[in-house]
Amino acid sequence: MIGGTALVGPHVIRELTKEGFAKVWTLTRSGKAYYCERALAGDRDDEALANAIKEARPDLIIDMIPFTVLNAEKLVAACETTGIHPRIVAVSSIDVYSAFGRLNRTEEAPYQPVPISEDMALRKRYGPEGPSYDKIGIERVYQEGFDDLVILRLPAIYGWPDTTRVEFYLDEMLGGAKEITMSEDWAAFRFSRCLHKNAAFAISLAARRRKGGATIYNVAEPTAYTELAWAKKIGALCGWNGEIRLSSWATDVEKPRQQFEVDTHAVRRDLGFFEKYDPDEGLADTIAFHAYSRLGKQYEKYY
Repeated sequence: MIGGTALVGPHVIRELTKEGFAKVWTLTRSGKAYYCERALAGDRDDEALANAIKEARPDLIIDMIPFTVLNAEKLVAACETTGIHPRIVAVSSIDVYSAFGRLNRTEEAPYQPVPISEDMALRKRYGPEGPSYDKIGIERVYQEGFDDLVILRLPAIYGWPDTTRVEFYLDEMLGGAKEITMSEDWAAFRFSRCLHKNAAFAISLAARRRKGGATIYNVAEPTAYTELAWAKKIGALCGWNGEIRLSSWATDVEKPRQQFEVDTHAVRRDLGFFEKYDPDEGLADTIAFHAYSRLGKQYEKYY
């Protein structure tokens, strides 16, 4: 496994170990081991990658952190140089779709009907990050370079210790706000999400696939909650007794131009994916973690 030891990666290692993968190796810059895997230190964009492949001689490589075309080209080249041609599972993102470009106004595109399936239009331009984050280019390089490949397009991932998906509403609720104002349009906006443990489970299922060829799957929860429903779930799980008030947008510029919900029938049908871990329980754990962290910060001056 290349990278990914921060949020989803440790859970991937756990799933692989439970599924009987006897030897799991990781390549990260820190070289830190999280479970009982063999951890190697090195930069994926230099000779450390080929050296790691030579040492591990993997049947499978899971690329958790391909961000640039160079990242992808280096992995293809390392496999060619070593003469080792493993199966590949590569983590991509649902932001490759044309709908994301329309949503973020990085390109003009017609409205995309939802849910978005794997064969729908992709963006024609870079996203806001430019070439430093090019999942479309990575997918292209991997499809050209590998014969046995699964690409997983992940949505917004949530789960502790990362609380960025909940803190926007949660901080106001924990701060004693009696009312949160949300525009009617934003309240109706849908965005696909997935608990980090379930994303890891999907990756482990892809690792067990023996079909061959190249396949792309969307991964997300079956329900893409509206922002209003998401905020209400957060409020219910933290015991908030306030009210969410809906208002009109001040300007049309602020309105979301595109719903962003993906279709996950293919990954459920082909790989047997399901929500192995309860999303509500995972969300509750994330909320509790953020609440305790926030409480600790309030008392740091006394420590």
